[in-house]
Formats: sequence, structure tokens, C-alpha cells
Amino acid sequence: MVKLKVLVVDDSAVYRKILSTAVENTGLAQVEHTASNGSLAIERLQYGKYDVVLMDVNMPELDGIETLKMIKNRWPETHVVMVSSNSGKNAKTTLEALAGGALDFILKPLEQDYDKNLEIVTSFLKVLFIQIQVKIMGTRKAAEPIKHIETKATSRTRITGVDMVLVASSTGGPAALEKVFTGFGTNFYKPILIVQHMPPDFTRVLAESLDKKSEMKFIEGKEGDAIRAGQAILAPGGYHMEIAKGDQSSKKICITLGNYVNGVRPAADVLFKSVAKEYQGARILAVILTGMGSDGLEGIRELKKKCLCYCITQSEESCVVYGMPRSVKEAGLSDEEAGIERIPDRIVKISEHGS
Repeated sequence: MVKLKVLVVDDSAVYRKILSTAVENTGLAQVEHTASNGSLAIERLQYGKYDVVLMDVNMPELDGIETLKMIKNRWPETHVVMVSSNSGKNAKTTLEALAGGALDFILKPLEQDYDKNLEIVTSFLKVLFIQIQVKIMGTRKAAEPIKHIETKATSRTRITGVDMVLVASSTGGPAALEKVFTGFGTNFYKPILIVQHMPPDFTRVLAESLDKKSEMKFIEGKEGDAIRAGQAILAPGGYHMEIAKGDQSSKKICITLGNYVNGVRPAADVLFKSVAKEYQGARILAVILTGMGSDGLEGIRELKKKCLCYCITQSEESCVVYGMPRSVKEAGLSDEEAGIERIPDRIVKISEHGS
């Protein structure tokens, strides 16, 4: 397989070196050039073809956001991955970049933990590069290094309305969540629990952003928050979100620091299994949006066993990365596949009138 051509853009020579090393360590890509600011990056792009641009959010002369706009306008086929530090200000800027067409983002490694963070960045890039190669090749053959699993036939679950809506998303998720929930009105009276794979601070900023753009109430989950109709709770980055034991009419969430599941925390599988345990027999609408990996698959399986669960998976053509929805569909657990533009209407209709 031909290696991806990568351009690394960062005003710090130290981070350019770290990112370049991580790229080469994946074995799937090679760094063709580096640039210290956005202006030089644009110049590089004018004279060479790159598959991926790894770019710092904050840079002198031409910052990451403005550079991203130029790249997506002039070289829309180029995949841009933002590099951000873990701060509230950068979290807001990074979410803006994701809404503007960036494929995903990675956190800058901490210098005092160089080897560990280099390993984490390399691991993340390796998975991301596989997905990018699949998109470039236009085939599913390389989507999974393991044996292909044929889609299993399944009969559509029938539910008469909904008691709760669950949503899981990862790569491409912030933009997808915005598309889904900005169309909701104040008359949507079902509780919604969401897992988006993101680090601390970023989930808080995302919840605040969705709260401003949607007529629904959005909050980042905290220990003891009540599960209320018409309110969406986003799992906090760095923690798992579960359902506390108690009467079903007055359920609350609990926040835990359990082990990483599927390589992530928060994990949809943890939340979904907790809902299956504490809401046995309830009518659950689960929505699996864009994202790499298979988080949510085992949780959906458990929900199907213990609840009346109807599952919508996002269509391949509308996903940034068709990983999480694909795993659920191929397991025969998806009741319906829909493009991102249809999902808001389907959530409302199924919640009000059933499937």
C-alpha cells in the first residue's frame, strides 16, 4: 500500500519533530515537508500534493482556522487534522475547526511525558491513517485488518414511542451532533444521553456550543445530575458516564474513572450497558453516528437483550469515518440506516409515533 504524504505544520520546532516522528512510526505515512506557519503551509500545498495536513490550531501570521479555510476551499480532497493543546480556549477553536471541515484533532503531547504521549499520538494516527487510506482507495477492503464479517439479516424492532434517546459518536461527531440537534425544537420531551469521544474541557465546550445552537437544554454531565425530559447530557471527557441505581422515575447519572474501554473514556459501551441494566424493558432509541472503531456495538447488543431498543446507524456516505455505524450494521443490530440530514426527523418521529 502506498504511504500517505503528510505535511506537518506547527510553529514549534519541538512539536514538529514529535509529530513527524509519530507519523513515521505508524509505518503508513511519510512526512514530505514541514512548515512553521500557515502561510508557509499554503506555499507548500501550491507546489506539492499531500494527502494529510497535521496542523497546529494557534500559529503566527496565519492561524490554523484561517489556513484550514483556505485548504478546504482550494484543496478540498486534502484531509486536515488539527493539533491542539488541552485548554478551554483551544477547545473552542478546535471545535470551530471541526465544524469547518477538519477531519479530527489530536492533543499536543506533554514534554514531561514524551515517550508515552508519542506512543499515544502514534497509535491514534495509525488508526486515522487507515481510515484515510480507505477513503482514498474508495473501497472497504482495507477498512479492517481482520476477516470481513458479512452483514447479518435482522428483523426491524418495533417500538411504540421512546422513553430515552442514546447517541454515540467519535471522529466527525461534533459536526454531526450539531446537524442533528440544531433542528430540534423546545417541544422535544425525551431525555437524551450522549457519548462523544473527546478529552476534558472539549466536552464542556461542545455542550455549551450545542446548548447555544439548539433549542434543547444541553449540559456536560456531573455526578448526581438528574435525567430529565427535554434535556441532553453529554458525557464528560476523561470519565465514563453511567446510570446510578434507583427508582426509574428519578434516575441520576454517576461519573466514574473506570478503565478505558475500546481505548476510550468516555465509552458508549459503558453507558449503553448501564442503561440496559437500569432501564430493563424500557423503549430506547439508540443512534450511532460517525466514528472510528466499534464502540457502542456491545452496548447495543445488551440493549437489544434487556430493553426494547430501536437502533439507527448513520449511512456510510454521510460519515466522516464509517467505523462505529458499520460495526453495528454488520452485526445485524441496526434497524435503520439514514443519512445525517434525515436523522433529526427520524428521532422526532420515532420518539413521538414509534417505529
